[in-house]
Amino acid sequence: MDNGAEGLKAEYLAAEYLKEKGYVIVEKNASFPRRGEIDIVARDGDVLVFVEVKYRSTREMGDAAEAVDHAKRRKLLRAAEAYIATRAVTDTDIRFDIVAVRDGIIEHIPNAFYGYWN
Repeated sequence: MDNGAEGLKAEYLAAEYLKEKGYVIVEKNASFPRRGEIDIVARDGDVLVFVEVKYRSTREMGDAAEAVDHAKRRKLLRAAEAYIATRAVTDTDIRFDIVAVRDGIIEHIPNAFYGYWN
């Protein structure tokens, strides 16, 4: 299987995992030109959660969660801003989570990082 197919499989596994934990999947692959893409948008109770899914086939390339570096976080923040603006999201708490998938093992990191808006 190529990396694209593995990535899609990881996103599917992540969404199923979150559903099992009681999350409601709102949208997948929300894309915003020149801003970025959000792999999964979900609700955890009253909280809107933006989820970045990372797949790694081995640990040789580093931990999947470590791949969400400062530049990737900035891009996710810009995509989240666009999501909030275009979907008319108001008066809700938000959170950024990472779901890492490797060898069928799923690691969920709630509140993986914080975003600030002015």
